[in-house]
Amino acid sequence: MEKGRKLYIRSLVNIASEPIAYFWPMRTFITRNPLRGFEHKNFKEAVKDGELLFGGRGYLRREDYRYLYKKGYIKENFLRNHIKNFLSSLEIKENLPYEDLLFVLFSSDDLNGPALNLLYKGKIREDIFTKLCEHFTENPSEVCRELFLSVGVKHTLQDIIKQLTGKDLDRTIDELTIKTAFDFLDEGQSTIDMPIRTVGLYKAWRELAKKNLRFLLWTGRNLKLMVEAFEEPEEAIDHVLKSFELPESLWEGYISLELSRLKGIAGFIKWRSQNKYYYWQKVHPVDTVDYTAIRLLIAKSVIDAVKKDLPFKPTYLGLEEFLRKEEYRAYLMYQFSTKTCPPQLAEDSKRYLRHPENGILDYVNLKAQIFAKSYHLFLQKWLKRLGIDVDSLTSSQVLELVKVYEKFKKEEGYIYLKALEDTHIETLVKSLSTEKSEEKPLAQAFFCIDVRSERFRRHFEKAGNYQTFGIAGFFGVPVALVNLDKGHEEFLCPVIVTPRNVAFEVPYTKKGIERTEAASEVLHGVKDHILAPFVAVEMMGFAFGFDFVGKTFLPQLYLRFKDSLWDTHTKTSIIVNKLSEMEIEEILFTYYANLIGNVLKEEVGLKNIDHNTIKRVFEACLNHEEEVSEDIKSVVKLLREKYRVDRGFVEIFKERLRSVGFTKEEQAFLISTALKSIGLVKDFAPIVLVLGHESRSENNPYESALDCGACGGSSGIYNARIFCIMANDPAVRRIMAQKHGLDIPDDTVFIPGVHNTTTDEVTLYDLEFMPARYIPLLDRIKKDLEEVKRLTAQERAISLEAKSEKEVYTKAYDWSEVRPEWGLSGNYAFIIGRRSITKLSDFGGRVFLHSYDYSVDRKGFLLENILSGPAIVGQWINSEYYFSTVDNETYGSGSKVYHNVVGRIGVMTGNFSDLRIGLPSQTVLKEGRPFHIPVRLTLVIEAPLEFAKGILNRIRKIRELMQNEWINVVIFDPEEKAFYRYSQGAWIEYLKNMEVQV
Repeated sequence: MEKGRKLYIRSLVNIASEPIAYFWPMRTFITRNPLRGFEHKNFKEAVKDGELLFGGRGYLRREDYRYLYKKGYIKENFLRNHIKNFLSSLEIKENLPYEDLLFVLFSSDDLNGPALNLLYKGKIREDIFTKLCEHFTENPSEVCRELFLSVGVKHTLQDIIKQLTGKDLDRTIDELTIKTAFDFLDEGQSTIDMPIRTVGLYKAWRELAKKNLRFLLWTGRNLKLMVEAFEEPEEAIDHVLKSFELPESLWEGYISLELSRLKGIAGFIKWRSQNKYYYWQKVHPVDTVDYTAIRLLIAKSVIDAVKKDLPFKPTYLGLEEFLRKEEYRAYLMYQFSTKTCPPQLAEDSKRYLRHPENGILDYVNLKAQIFAKSYHLFLQKWLKRLGIDVDSLTSSQVLELVKVYEKFKKEEGYIYLKALEDTHIETLVKSLSTEKSEEKPLAQAFFCIDVRSERFRRHFEKAGNYQTFGIAGFFGVPVALVNLDKGHEEFLCPVIVTPRNVAFEVPYTKKGIERTEAASEVLHGVKDHILAPFVAVEMMGFAFGFDFVGKTFLPQLYLRFKDSLWDTHTKTSIIVNKLSEMEIEEILFTYYANLIGNVLKEEVGLKNIDHNTIKRVFEACLNHEEEVSEDIKSVVKLLREKYRVDRGFVEIFKERLRSVGFTKEEQAFLISTALKSIGLVKDFAPIVLVLGHESRSENNPYESALDCGACGGSSGIYNARIFCIMANDPAVRRIMAQKHGLDIPDDTVFIPGVHNTTTDEVTLYDLEFMPARYIPLLDRIKKDLEEVKRLTAQERAISLEAKSEKEVYTKAYDWSEVRPEWGLSGNYAFIIGRRSITKLSDFGGRVFLHSYDYSVDRKGFLLENILSGPAIVGQWINSEYYFSTVDNETYGSGSKVYHNVVGRIGVMTGNFSDLRIGLPSQTVLKEGRPFHIPVRLTLVIEAPLEFAKGILNRIRKIRELMQNEWINVVIFDPEEKAFYRYSQGAWIEYLKNMEVQV
């Protein structure tokens, strides 16, 4: 294949994959909008596109909105307003009380629409019956034409085969594709690896497919022949789509449809292919083109294996010919295979299909009559609610009412959603107030903007004279951490940020290192062995057995005991300062000296190795010296080729070491920017708590979804510790005062800690660095934190149906618990402003709170950072929860009960499924009803109107989300004491004539 054609195919696949949202691995589980690829479109259009591509519902069912209405989440006046707006968009000629009719349709439990198994038994007035029959009479030609035009837009060829014959080929195609994908993508869970993964997905699979019995059984020899013919994935894609006789204008859409069938796997491959520094991508490369080629080859071979049993040639042109020449037969096949025929006619399917030309008119007429009788019964019940007899209407009024109902059914989800959001926004805005405190706080505390922090902040402020601030949980310090126990980099920042600096956790004592290395050696030594489970239990049987008993029967008591038993008493600190060039050289030489010494001892057999010998070998490797002794020459060659000891890799090593830590200037900039962004530039308290957050639960693959999203799905404690080390550094404070105009008093100390959101415990760290004079004050704070823990857990116990706060704690450590906490369920708003406007509000743990003071942000750069970072992430979270609630099977991940971890990258349902995207039902639903109230995020900004508008216009992504109605935006102008809401392209003063507490 020519290079230009290959590039065209690759570009086509990349464009076709745009609607597929990235899927991050389970260990970082990043919440994101499953329709992110459609955010450039209006929300309503995107929902329709999502339904077309993924088959997902974009709104709750009518009965669920009705349930929320009865619970007070939807106000009648807002619902009626949106019903009026809907009616105003229609050309209505008849004089009927449509507003009342549509409202009573929504509010009545037993008005759920026409049902084909419930028909009107009496005599229908002839003119009405005739009008209804005419309306419901289908044209087989139009149905067949629409079916043909759906290829590459809504359906693949295998979809069409199923709709015409009932043969479900997708299940076979999915099974073969899933097995291939999981075998390749496995990250150490499987005991037997797929061979030659280093060459990439397509090439590794190609070798496997040539001799795999499973493929032979399901596809015959077709797949083997194609695989042998096409060495490159682009060639395979080109061949399959041409063999389907598809016009090239449909290729992009067709590929999108194929990718959407396993959107979890496709999304993960898409994410991995874009992250070249991800370890598994480096060693086992994969991209969307590879995956598309495999999917298409499998689909083609499965279709070919059954083509002799199909009534048409399984190609685009073959389908067109069949639908044109055998229109009536095709129409009836479609009706019976898709079960779109009335149940009364289904049993006669064989009779109709035996002689399609003779039975088509009879079928079409009978179907129309059944629909007419069904609708007549429904209309009779509906109109009766308002005291109207259906027979008192003209046939034109009846027909128009049916048409209005049909249009309303398509729009009602959006209408209910808008009313639900209006109710939330009004309640939110009316709850905002102004409270000023002149008293200097006893202590201050930073919390993550996470909605779960809102409850804790509220109770903490009431416990004493405490002042709290909200900031993204990485505290403005993007960093990659090398944890003492893990030994590899972990990005502790939002996924939209790539950290440039690395920090190292280091122990105080050698004992701690030895203990860690010993445990690591035992575990890593057996993990990849085929007998790993048996060996692990034999070696550590007591620990495993006791773990099982403890977690099962005494989870709370056992976990406390385990924490005290295994918690290393080794104190650690974190390297945050840049290494000097001298330190880099020392580390470098020490590493290579150990390496060279071991090679000389083990590979060459030398025993007495002095420093000069090692230095001479090292220099020979770097300088490519040829004039060295023969014994050294062989060692140099070995070191260069096997151990990569040469100048190129040494320079890479140096660059990596240069990324360790931050300069004092960088630290001063990061700390001052973070403090300014939340408005803390004066009146510092003697103690400032910097509290990250984490979640604690057992047997929970989704645990990272409950940790800090701002820290890449990890605990926020390391970010808190790094922030405090920098903020407490006198040298950093001097630079902050000199260059950034921010003066932190000498008697202010920053103390890191972590808030456990499943137990509401706060643990403080690095207290050994705190001056003794603060101990009395800290003791008081600790006592207050214990009381706050009790009050917060008590509040959360209600929604968790726990009898006491102690039971809330127990849920975190019980590995049979499917809901250790509700996470961010309920989130609906993101407020950027001073704490004074929200301090008197009880948001019920449903609102993101980011501190901000526009008076210290004259140029708007700080607000711009908040809107382009934390606010975007807030929208991702809100969208994930929204779509996981409205359609948990398609956009969520179903019930946790049936989840199995696969490849250490995600979960699947049972033994066979796609990677499940989104959140489990236990996170968003309660007894089948929405616990999370699915509304789009409302962004509230406290700042002068023109100032805030200017910043919003600077940020393309926020502007796009706002204009396309993915978010609601409200500006509170504190100088005018007025609210403005963005609506249909304009800023409108909001609640102008209503009382607001400002």
